[in-house]
Amino acid sequence: MKTKMKSSRLIISGRSLLTQEQQATETSVYIEDGKITRVSSGRDPGADLTTEGFIAPGYIDLQLNGAFGYDFTNDGTSVAEVSTRLPMTGVTAFMPTIITSPRESYQQRLREIAAAAIEATGAHVLGVHLEGPFLSPQRKGAHNPDYLRPIDLEEIQGWVDTSIVRIVTLAPELDGALEAIRLLHKAGIVVSIGHSNATFAQAMNAIEAGAGWGTHLFNAMSPFQHREPGVTGALLVSSIPFGLIVDGVHSHPAAVKIAYRVKGPNAIALITDAIEAMGMQPGQYMLGDRHIFVSEDRVQLDDGTLAGSILRMDVAVRNMLAFTGCSLAEAVSMASTTPACLLGLNKKGRLDPGCDADLIILDTDLRVTHTFVSGKLVYEK
Repeated sequence: MKTKMKSSRLIISGRSLLTQEQQATETSVYIEDGKITRVSSGRDPGADLTTEGFIAPGYIDLQLNGAFGYDFTNDGTSVAEVSTRLPMTGVTAFMPTIITSPRESYQQRLREIAAAAIEATGAHVLGVHLEGPFLSPQRKGAHNPDYLRPIDLEEIQGWVDTSIVRIVTLAPELDGALEAIRLLHKAGIVVSIGHSNATFAQAMNAIEAGAGWGTHLFNAMSPFQHREPGVTGALLVSSIPFGLIVDGVHSHPAAVKIAYRVKGPNAIALITDAIEAMGMQPGQYMLGDRHIFVSEDRVQLDDGTLAGSILRMDVAVRNMLAFTGCSLAEAVSMASTTPACLLGLNKKGRLDPGCDADLIILDTDLRVTHTFVSGKLVYEK
C-alpha cells in the first residue's frame, strides 16, 4: 500500500474497480473537490494511494437504529457521533431509523437529527427512516405495542413538512393505509411495506398505490404460502426492491439465496437494522424504551423475539457472497448502488465521473482499509 495524500486532488489506483456493470483489473480514480472527475484503466504512477485490493463505492445503510452505544429513537443528537464511526465499516451514507414511539416524541427527534446531520463529519446523513408507528399488532416484532396506533394523516403530514423524512415503513392492511401511501408518495417519501400481516392482494394494492420498498424481507411480515403468498410473496414477485438483513440469524442462508435468485442484485438493498449494541460488547441495551439482550450473534427481547441486529455492513457484504455465490461486484452493488437508486441518488453508489467521491478500499480479504467521504479520508485502518 502506497499513500501520499495532501490536497483536495487525489488519484487512487487499485487492482480492481467494482461496479455491477464492470470489474476492471487495473484502475485509477481521479478526485477533485469531493467529486470523481475521471476513471481510467491502468495504474497511474503518480497515484496518491495505490492498493493491491479493491476500489468500491461506499456502502449505504437505509435502516440503522443506532450503533456504538447510541440509540437514535432515544437521542437524535447522537447521529453526528455515529457518523464519525461508521466509515470503519465502509458506510459512507446512512439513514437513522426511529422505531415506534409516542406521538409527541417524533418532532423533537426529527429536529435533533436535522441539526446533527449538519454537524456530521463522517458518513452522510441521508434523512430519516420512520419504522412505525402504523404497524400490525400481529407483526410488531420488538416494537412496543403500547405505541402502535391507527393511521393519522395529520401526523403524517407533519412528518412531510419537516423535509427530513425519506422512508416510512407501514402496514398496508391498516384502515387508511392506501391514502397515507398516496400522500407520502406524492411528497417524494419512499413508503416501505413492513411489520405487516397483509394478504398478497393487500400488499399488491399498496404497491399499485405507490409503495416502493419492502422492510427486511422475511422478517415481521406474513410469510409465503402456496395458497396465500402474503407480503413475502408480493415482494418477491413485484418489481419493487426490498431490504435484507444478511446476518445468518434473521434469515437462513438458503432463504437469502432464494431471494437473490428470484430478484437479483438490482432489487436487494443490504441493510443492517443494527441497534446501539453494534460495535459494543454483549450485554443489556435499549431499543427505544425496551430492554434488549445481546449475545455474540443476536439481539432479543426477554421472550426471544429478535430485536434488530449487531450486523456491520462490511460483514453483510461478505455474508452475501458466502450465502449466495454472487459476484463480488454484485455484493458491493447491493450495499451501494441499489440503495442509492431507491432514493434517487444518482451521484452516489457509483464510481463514475461526476459522482460524489464516496468510496472505500477493501483488502484482498474484503476488509475496509480506507474510507473516503466527498473525497476526504475519514477512516484508515
